[in-house]
Amino acid sequence: QSGPVGQPAAPAAATGPPSPPSPPPPKDQDDWESLLAAFRIYKMAHGDLKVPSRFVVPSMSPWPASAHGMKLGIRVAAIRTTGKYVSNDEARRKTLDDMGFTWRLRSAADSDLSFGLILKALEVYKSTTGSADVPPSFVIPDVPPWPDEVRGLPLGSKLAGVRGKAFLRANPGAEEKLREVGFTLDGKAAANNVRFQKVYAGLKAYKDLHGDLLVPQPYVVPSNDPAFPEPTWGLRLGARVNAIRSQGTFVKTDPKRREMLDEIG
Repeated sequence: QSGPVGQPAAPAAATGPPSPPSPPPPKDQDDWESLLAAFRIYKMAHGDLKVPSRFVVPSMSPWPASAHGMKLGIRVAAIRTTGKYVSNDEARRKTLDDMGFTWRLRSAADSDLSFGLILKALEVYKSTTGSADVPPSFVIPDVPPWPDEVRGLPLGSKLAGVRGKAFLRANPGAEEKLREVGFTLDGKAAANNVRFQKVYAGLKAYKDLHGDLLVPQPYVVPSNDPAFPEPTWGLRLGARVNAIRSQGTFVKTDPKRREMLDEIG
C-alpha cells in the first residue's frame, strides 16, 4: 500500500512488548496506613513518637477508626526489634524518619553519664513526681524540663548501678548528695517506696474522679484511661486499699505515709 502520490507509505509504529503490570501493594498496606494515621494523632497529642509499651489506641475521635484498639506500643517495639513493616522497605523507613520515629532508645549500659547528670535527672524526677525513687522501667522522655543529655535514658535501670559500692567509691560525696535529694540507697526499701507511690498516685486520681476513697475491693485501674497516670494502669487498687486498712501495708512502720493518706482522705 502506498501513501500520498509520489511518497512511500509510512512504516508502522513499533509497539514493543507490553509494560509489566504494577506490583500489587504489600499485604500489610492497610495495617501500615492505619499505623501511620495513629502515629500522626499520637504525635499531635504528645509531641513525639515515644509510645509507652502498654499504650492502646482509644476507640474514640480523633483517632482513626481503622486503628481503634490497636496496641500501638507493641507495634513500636516490633518495629524497633524485628523491623516489622520496614524490613527491606527504605521508603517506609524514610517515612518514619521524617515523622521523628526513635529507632533505638539509649540503654543503661552504653550511657556513660557523669554523676552530676544523674543527680540532675533525679532532681527533675522528684520535682515532677514528688519522689526520688524511680521505677525500674522508667525511661526519661524527650520533653522539657529534662536535660537533652539524658533524654531517652532508662533512668530506672541505670540507678541500680548507682546504689552499688563500686559506683559510690568512684564518686566521692555521691552518697550524701543522693540522700539530700531523697534517693533511697537501700534497693528493697526503694522498691517498696515505688510501690507505695504508685498506689498513692492511683488513690489521688481515683478521688479526683469519684470524690472519695471508698474503693471497691475488686477495683482495678483501667488501662489506657487518661484520668489515671500511666504507671498505675492495671493496678489492683481495691486490693491494695484493703491491705492498707487490714494489715497496715506501707504505713505500719512509716508515719509519714500514713499522714500522706490522711491528707487525701
